[in-house]
Amino acid sequence: MIKEIVDTYPHMTDIHMTEGEKVVIRVNGILQRIDEETSPDFFGELLDKYREKGKYEINHTLDVSGAVGKKRLRLHFYEEAGKRALAIRVLPDVSELPYDPDSVWLEELGRLPSGLVLISGTAGSGKSTTLARIISSINQNRACHIITMEDPVEYIFPQSKALIHQKTVGKDVESFAEAVRDAMREDPDVLMIGEMRDAATMKAALMAAETGHLVFATVHNRKVSEAVGRIVHSFPTGEESEMRQVLASVLRVIIAQTLWRHDEKTVLLREILTNSPAVANLIRTGKEEQLSSYMETGNKYMRTFKQAVYRIQDVTTEEQNDMLHHIGQ
Repeated sequence: MIKEIVDTYPHMTDIHMTEGEKVVIRVNGILQRIDEETSPDFFGELLDKYREKGKYEINHTLDVSGAVGKKRLRLHFYEEAGKRALAIRVLPDVSELPYDPDSVWLEELGRLPSGLVLISGTAGSGKSTTLARIISSINQNRACHIITMEDPVEYIFPQSKALIHQKTVGKDVESFAEAVRDAMREDPDVLMIGEMRDAATMKAALMAAETGHLVFATVHNRKVSEAVGRIVHSFPTGEESEMRQVLASVLRVIIAQTLWRHDEKTVLLREILTNSPAVANLIRTGKEEQLSSYMETGNKYMRTFKQAVYRIQDVTTEEQNDMLHHIGQ
């Protein structure tokens, strides 16, 4: 059933399935019901296929990844109102990533020798796709060792110029923090951390960057300043000052991004901060709330969300105003 739906709706990004109900899909940001119904046996057969039925019956939730043709799938099993349900994110092959206006600059990030690059955004903001674009570029252009850590693995990178190992947290390794610590013993050049969820993972990532590795990671925040606060405030009070010093030293770039959708139009908006002596000082002294003002007057590689909106061409005044509302302006 999933393959038929994916083949029928090539521009679909999400599938929602609940026992005994019509399937709902998302196309161009809009939800619509289709003439397919999830049978009572569907979930059991699918869980058997992924050999995870026992784990689901214990936790009543499960995250796995799969594939249909060249499309990767991220599957989230859960329960609601006593029924089994499934949310599927449909991901393109790395060779078919959507157009990105910052693609050339993103590829330059892959040439950094070391440091920490953060991608920030809420769920569905395209963080995984941005990371995939960067890692794919490194894979094609650098003879290096890349280790990715995700829960679950989303994009599969074929071996090219780089040596790539992709780890699934919860299967190959217990946690993100453990995955980073283990990777440090495996001669890595580049680390990709699917999500920094806790202080242990953040500390491991900072230490990896501090010891000369290039680290890419995501955090779940809307704005650049919030991403900085999320990291430093995750640590106990006694460690916060030290971690501010380390972050100020190893940080290279923070990208916060969001997707604005209207009718069939989708626009990627990015807020970008590149490190500098002035930025590092704001981070060290706990003045990250001033980063937005600094970005407004910073170099050509910096911009706020508001500036990003005014860079967009071929939009109406109404659409521009809606974008400003979307970013909270």
